[in-house]
Amino acid sequence: MKHALLSILFLTACSKPPAPAIRLALQPPSTNNYPSYLAQWLGFYRAQGLDVNISQIAGASKVLESVLGGSADVGGGVYEQTIQMAAEGRNVVSFVSLLRSPNFALVSTRVSTIADLRGKSVGVSSLGSPSQFYLNHLLIAAGLRPEDVSTTSIGMGATGVAAIEHGQVDAAMLFGSAITALEARNRGAMILADARTPDGLKKIFGVDDYPASCLLARGDWLRDHPDQARRMTRAVLQSLVWIRDHSAEEILAQVPAEFRAGDTAAELEAIRLAKPMYSIDGRITPASAETVRKVLAASLPRVSNAKIDLARTYTNEFVSVQ
Repeated sequence: MKHALLSILFLTACSKPPAPAIRLALQPPSTNNYPSYLAQWLGFYRAQGLDVNISQIAGASKVLESVLGGSADVGGGVYEQTIQMAAEGRNVVSFVSLLRSPNFALVSTRVSTIADLRGKSVGVSSLGSPSQFYLNHLLIAAGLRPEDVSTTSIGMGATGVAAIEHGQVDAAMLFGSAITALEARNRGAMILADARTPDGLKKIFGVDDYPASCLLARGDWLRDHPDQARRMTRAVLQSLVWIRDHSAEEILAQVPAEFRAGDTAAELEAIRLAKPMYSIDGRITPASAETVRKVLAASLPRVSNAKIDLARTYTNEFVSVQ
């Protein structure tokens, strides 16, 4: 009887269909999303029993579109997007935070203060993107109005650096290794605002934790796949621990050659600056969520006019049970 029962259990387990692969949409590898990629490169997803298929999509807005459209289950986006979706009556939820900072700097080779930008041109990654919202926040804090400057899309990475070097813009919002690459090649580059350090983050936003890069999904997917979401969260939290325990050189060594920018010194410096800003526990707090809402409300009337329940835009459920 005992052997027969064990045989039945074994056959039942063998006949159980494997869990479907999780479709993860990410922007190309950068310090902002290294934890999500390292979980794949280092085998952390697999160790959690997950089959994760990563598709690379250029632009946070395109990542969000893939999640909303159902071509991706999970997206590597930014927390701001969940608040924007809530203002439109859509339920998109951040379930693990990767960075405690947007990891940006406002850089110029022509002016030395934000106040000097009046009447100047400023580059952002794309119009209507979080980088423009951060710029608007900085302008307002400096006593300017967003319309006091001319904003233009310059993309990210090398295109953003080139826009400044070729004089296409007077200043630009840059991220990660693009900042260190510009500084290395242009000794006259001036940092007008810097969110890459705890002190700089506090000065700009008045908080120690400003949730930015995250993993997000539709609320119905999280309700229907809680075990997969929890396992995925565990893998990403393991990546965050691994990043804290390893040097910039060791981290960069895990990045496949095809995803390297080519400027090793700039990439290493970007990783060193990003390391202290990675999330420790993947959580979002009510206070930090409200700070993000206020920044968005200054640029988006639909956010300032909407009654948003911020508690529905993020969850710490999956980071709480390990």
